Amino acid sequence: MIIHVKYFGMIAENIELSQETLEVDSKVNLRDFFEAKFLFLQSINYQIAVNQDITSVLDGSVSEVEVALLPPFAGG
Repeated sequence: MIIHVKYFGMIAENIELSQETLEVDSKVNLRDFFEAKFLFLQSINYQIAVNQDITSVLDGSVSEVEVALLPPFAGG
């Protein structure tokens, strides 16, 4: 499965990358995948959005998805 990943805020700053395209197994747990790829993610609160829905589960029925890693937000 092809995932188009967008990184935001402190995540993008830390990895010095705002987006990339990856090929992953359709049954991969995205949280586990990204925390293995970027160890610092294990120590922060962040959310994962798949096709603009907050989740860490891929829908194996599609071949390409958009994934966003969202850091903690502040403000009011």
